[in-house]
Amino acid sequence: PTLKNKLLNYLKISKPYLNKNLTIGELAESIDVPTYQLSQLINDKLGQSFFELINSYRVEEVKERFFDPKYSNLTLLGIAMECGFNSKASFNRIFKQLTNQTPTEYIRAKEVA
Repeated sequence: PTLKNKLLNYLKISKPYLNKNLTIGELAESIDVPTYQLSQLINDKLGQSFFELINSYRVEEVKERFFDPKYSNLTLLGIAMECGFNSKASFNRIFKQLTNQTPTEYIRAKEVA
């Protein structure tokens, strides 16, 4: 598999982004490539920064968990924290950046649909 596939499969299966302290160095080590090579891949091939990539996975994870009964005992912030976000402010900002909706708007729109 290409390095890109290796990275995307690792992100999908192992979900390292759930670790709120994840660094690009740790991610590179996990998939056994030098950090500079991973950085180049993310920037050039995926057109994102490391944090944009990781946060996009975190937001997708949050969106899935919002509607998973297994997590119904958690608040929105509780779910966000479990998905690797460090604070309510960064979670809300990044969620809105990526979805054009606040978490509450997103949930309401899905419930109506």
